[in-house]
Amino acid sequence: MRTTEPALILHVRPYRETSAIVQCLTPSQGRLAGVMRGARPKSTKQTRGVKVQPFYFGEVTYFGNTNLATVSGFESIHFFQLQGVTLYSGFYLLELLTRLVPEREAEEGLFRDTLAALQQLEAGAEVEICLRRFELQLLEHLGYGVNFEFDAQSGELIDPGAHYGFVPALGFLENSVSAGSAGPPVTTYAGATILAIAARDFADPTVRKAAKLLLRESLAEVLGPKPLTSRALFKDTT
Repeated sequence: MRTTEPALILHVRPYRETSAIVQCLTPSQGRLAGVMRGARPKSTKQTRGVKVQPFYFGEVTYFGNTNLATVSGFESIHFFQLQGVTLYSGFYLLELLTRLVPEREAEEGLFRDTLAALQQLEAGAEVEICLRRFELQLLEHLGYGVNFEFDAQSGELIDPGAHYGFVPALGFLENSVSAGSAGPPVTTYAGATILAIAARDFADPTVRKAAKLLLRESLAEVLGPKPLTSRALFKDTT
């Protein structure tokens, strides 16, 4: 049975002479991978072919129940016009989705949040704030959300006047506890900063810097040792 639904193209790679393996994000399938025939012209002189590249949003038609579906069509609705740092940031978002989103699992909320993030980047929104908010949303959708409300050990509310160590996959520990625990040293965050990140309040540059470090630690726990290719494009500009 053929299915047609909204889709965002995440990644495209050549397959055989004129086909491509397309990965896209859809509301009902999460990350969908499929073979699309005729996606590429046979030669550089030919201009025919479906416009299916990263940052295209439209409607995809596919069939097949295996992990690799058959994509029979893609109708473009919008291409996200990004450039410079916003383009690098966009590639970062797409790579996170390609690496982390499960195949064939419904992700309606994540689909909406991804489109919103790309729309904000396209409209010239503050890049750092846009990325931090998206990273928080992504972790929550995937079930790895950070608990910004309670101390992971005592269960007490985060105190804005206290300091906490952060342990990925566990959470925040009151500073005296985290300092005395075995293992590598942990980064310390002020309680007020933790609460500001929880509220998505990134007006203070100190909060933005802390959120970037904290979310990098959280994502590293999920991504594993393989580095993100997109980070090399803009290094530490965001």
